[in-house]
Amino acid sequence: MGGYQSTESAGHKSSPEELSYMLAERFATKCFTPLELTHFKDNFYSRAIDQGGVKYWNEKILSDFLGVPDSSDSQCPLDAGPVIFRMVSYLGAFPFQNSLAPSVLTFDAMVKVVVLLTERYGKVLRRARRDRIRLLFGSLADVGRKDVEKSSTSSDMFGEDVPNATTSSSHAPGFAVDAPANDGYEDEEDDDLALAALESLDAIEVFKHDSRVDRAVYEARVSDNTFRRLLMLLIVISRLRSIESAAVYTSNLSGTRMDSIRKEADSIIAAFDQEPSKGIRYRSFAETVSSSLPYLFDPLTPLFEHFLFSKNLDLSQKRDRAGSTESILDKAILDELQPPPSVMLDGSFESVILNTSLLSHLSFFLPSTSEDLNFLRGNTRLHPVFSTAAHGSSLTSFSHNVLTWSSGTLLILDGVSETNGPVILGAYLPQPWKSPSSTASSSQFSNSVLPCLFQLSPQHMLLQGNSSPSAQKPDTPAAYFSTSSGISIGCRIPPSSRSNRKPPAPFGAGSLTIDANLETANFYVSPVGCDGSFLPPAPSTNTETTYKTSIDIYNLEVWGLVPDPTTTTAEVGKSAVELQQAKWDFEAREAERRRNLNLKAGAGDSAAESARWLLETAGIIGDSSRQGGSHVI
Repeated sequence: MGGYQSTESAGHKSSPEELSYMLAERFATKCFTPLELTHFKDNFYSRAIDQGGVKYWNEKILSDFLGVPDSSDSQCPLDAGPVIFRMVSYLGAFPFQNSLAPSVLTFDAMVKVVVLLTERYGKVLRRARRDRIRLLFGSLADVGRKDVEKSSTSSDMFGEDVPNATTSSSHAPGFAVDAPANDGYEDEEDDDLALAALESLDAIEVFKHDSRVDRAVYEARVSDNTFRRLLMLLIVISRLRSIESAAVYTSNLSGTRMDSIRKEADSIIAAFDQEPSKGIRYRSFAETVSSSLPYLFDPLTPLFEHFLFSKNLDLSQKRDRAGSTESILDKAILDELQPPPSVMLDGSFESVILNTSLLSHLSFFLPSTSEDLNFLRGNTRLHPVFSTAAHGSSLTSFSHNVLTWSSGTLLILDGVSETNGPVILGAYLPQPWKSPSSTASSSQFSNSVLPCLFQLSPQHMLLQGNSSPSAQKPDTPAAYFSTSSGISIGCRIPPSSRSNRKPPAPFGAGSLTIDANLETANFYVSPVGCDGSFLPPAPSTNTETTYKTSIDIYNLEVWGLVPDPTTTTAEVGKSAVELQQAKWDFEAREAERRRNLNLKAGAGDSAAESARWLLETAGIIGDSSRQGGSHVI
């Protein structure tokens, strides 16, 4: 990219095409290191088609490079290539999508695409909110005029054809999706990214002229078909790293794996309020993504950072370290040498609930120790702590295993309800469990990471933790355990009394109670109530009244959250796994000591057998005590 001077000084204002080029040049020089830009150029120009002196990419080149399957790939049923190409063609015209989109995928266009999808624009557009939701909606939405929609018989998934590479971008018809009619929501919002981009080029008037669109005749929605295809790709590549091609994850998908991918995608789509025509409007899209699926589009970052790694160049070449900005190439060199660690660690049981697709679903909203990363990208791992399938439905066993775990936990259960059929829901609890009489123990997770209550199927729903001081009360803990009442999450704990022992009561916007036999659960959700442990779900979930879902539990599992060892400070000391094992070993020794005392104190065989029976019933000895004795609450 050569230098470009604005034509303002020549007596006329710059055109959208000229300003678009200027912004691409600024993005290239400010948002990439010199080495990254070298890799980018090699990747692009070594594959580009040259037609009349214009070098560009088509859909086939883009899909093959990213490893995204399309309809021509008979080995993979995902077919997400057209969706990605549609998104890229729209974003390449930024900030003039109304007049320049769909864009020909020249080098300048691809620079803007990579900067926008990896959120590197903050280095140039410092006043812009780091929010891609509006742009992503526009890149996915189908467009049609009201006066022709009724008579239209087109089955094209995008509503209008994407031009071929020979079409001039300056004559593209435009998508006009930024402001659907009769929505009453997006009209009140500014396009912060576009405004910041044009402000940086001193070209606000050009932007205003470009965005002058007849809003009354257009409608925009993201169709189920389009969104499902993107969601399925995001589920598959949730663990993608920048140096990898998506083909590593999209190849060899079995029928069972595809079924689980579709199931999670359908559960997520069900969270969005849809029009009768099955389209998702901007308001529902923005509200649901921002409040319930904050990390949904995270996999797009490594997918498009793949442009910054060329196999034709030596990744280990020394770069100029004079600048303070760290290059992701350094991390890529290390990543190339070792595969990503397994999410689920070895332990006393294997999950009968969690699978790869469900873990991807969890990564779309669960944080890691850092709020800026989801739990997969933050390298949080799961250690087996308790499972009804492996340990039985004993509260003694639950307390012995769970209350000895010194870090956060993920509780998840599956079962069936009378109204909705199969249900999967759970709670993310970043602080350790504790008995009613104990004080909070130290945690390897930041106090700023809040708990949450969630449902994964049949419809995704998230109730975020409440950070308000009014919700932080001793009688409203996020999680509570009692041998008499069972497990209570997000409930109000009544004061203890010898004469009247009331069970914990649902409180606030959401609660989960599990009976003492670990056989039934009740899930309470309310659209109001900001004084409890959890906030109400997104408005687009159509939760208009408080309701209760009764669930017969099939399986219940608790997984310990193990932070990324590379980010754990020395002050933390031993890991949660080591601390738990030490407690189990101690309780095992205590159980053995009590067993010997009771057996020796017995008079005759009958007394010894009675003592042994009592100890086995309590879970102190026998098969259930392999990991140690019980934990007294």
